[in-house]
Amino acid sequence: MAHAFKNCSNLMVTGANRGLGLQIVETLATGGFSPGKIIATARNPDGAKELQKLAGEHQNIHIIKLDVTSQESIESAASEVEQLVQKEGLNCLINNAGINVVANLETVTADKMLENFHTNSVAPLMITKAVLPLLKRAAAKGTGMGIHRAAVINMTSLLGSVELYWGDRANSFKWYPYRTSKSALNMVTRCLAVDLEADGILCMALHPGWVRTDMGGPDVHTWQKDMIIIAILGLSFGGIHLTFSEELEYGILGISVVLFLMALCLLIWQIYRFCTQIPISQRPDSLLARSGGFQYATQTNDAKMEVFYEEMSHRLSPGTSNMGSTLDLASMEDLEEENIQGSLRFSLFYDQLQSKLVVTVLDAQDLAVREFSNSVDPFVWVRDFDKYSRHGVLGEARAALNSLKLSYPLELREDLQVPKKDMVGEALLSLKYLPTSQRLEVGVLKIRTICHPKKTMRALYARTSVTCNHCKLRHQRTAQKQRWEVTVFNEVLTFVLPDQQIRECTIIVSVYEIQPSKKSFKRLIGHIHIKKAKTSENEHWTLMMQSLRQPIAKWHLIFI
Repeated sequence: MAHAFKNCSNLMVTGANRGLGLQIVETLATGGFSPGKIIATARNPDGAKELQKLAGEHQNIHIIKLDVTSQESIESAASEVEQLVQKEGLNCLINNAGINVVANLETVTADKMLENFHTNSVAPLMITKAVLPLLKRAAAKGTGMGIHRAAVINMTSLLGSVELYWGDRANSFKWYPYRTSKSALNMVTRCLAVDLEADGILCMALHPGWVRTDMGGPDVHTWQKDMIIIAILGLSFGGIHLTFSEELEYGILGISVVLFLMALCLLIWQIYRFCTQIPISQRPDSLLARSGGFQYATQTNDAKMEVFYEEMSHRLSPGTSNMGSTLDLASMEDLEEENIQGSLRFSLFYDQLQSKLVVTVLDAQDLAVREFSNSVDPFVWVRDFDKYSRHGVLGEARAALNSLKLSYPLELREDLQVPKKDMVGEALLSLKYLPTSQRLEVGVLKIRTICHPKKTMRALYARTSVTCNHCKLRHQRTAQKQRWEVTVFNEVLTFVLPDQQIRECTIIVSVYEIQPSKKSFKRLIGHIHIKKAKTSENEHWTLMMQSLRQPIAKWHLIFI
């Protein structure tokens, strides 16, 4: 916290010839956070040998003669300070000079009281008054309240606290002159804080502790250097302290209480939901997790249905492992520009005894002909997909099962529509481009998918392929991770691009599910496409090129 002194251009310390004052000057000059100018005052500069030596080692230490009990000396010192700081002003005044006149009730006299009061209470006020124009000059150039702008710090003592209660130990300090002078200094500080608040000048009283000095005595265990480091930390903390009115303080307290109660209510509500929630394995109809726009669906808990749906997903998904490859995505995109025509007649029947859904394709009418052959040869095959052949998609027909009664065979005819991709999840990907080494880094951070409860453990991995300027790079894949609703990968795949000038680039991230117990089992979850074309760019690609050599993370939807 001591970095607050780095922004302090000019600082003045009284009583710097020995003790705490000398240690403050030395710590500020050698502690790595020295102000611009350190003005150290002493009643007899010629006799302050240690201070003179320190000033010889550090050019920013300036020694000024000051007798705090002489008004003439105070005004003369203020003039010298003004010549040093000039237009910058004085940022911080530390009133450290003080004496301790020990006197109990039997030995105290009026002269002893006045002597201690003059040095400890009156002198700090008079010095502050003399350099006040310089403090205001510095405060006018800054904002906020702190040492970086303008501050007055009076070195006080806990012995001057009226509320202090130490029991029997307090009775041993029967120093009437010293303790009352420090109490008066505390009130002087309070009055200055009220009067100078409007000018942006911070006023505070600081208790450095009981330190081994000429005044503290040789029996103290705390050394000057140790306590000054703690005191400077306290000064820096006080430099950022802001004073508020009581109305504002109570307002902030009220808002804090309201926010606390709201957080407590939310916590209680979440605990209630957690305790009353039915586990997924015990639900008759579990809801699929909805996250980032996922649609809710129901699924039966029957083991036969689960196995059947799993088999159906292998057969009907256009990119499953037993099909060997995905359908040509480019041909599907071209369908959006073509005119889709034709209709498909099929029947649906749900066999409750066998827990099977039977889909029968009856006929197709008015199908569009292929451009390259001017003919059409529709087919319905239940077989392994031939990955070496290329098929064109004429269209698709969809029927919502929630509004149909499938207890008996139901025949439907639906017009063919443009094939649509279904959203099955989302992934957090990061992109980073290094133009010098022509490297593209694709980071697979997290994948969020719908996770069904299954008897066997399932795992996910991501396969990333990059095509740049019609040159397909070798694909890379992540390690397999056990599948959860949010599967964390945190892996970065590096691709070396063939050309420095990127005209076109396509990044395809494919997410697969595998069953570690079965080596041949692999099922495609979905794809993510990130493109850079001649006429347009993906938003993520644009952000990456705007922040070269920096990883840019963004969520992407997974489609199938």
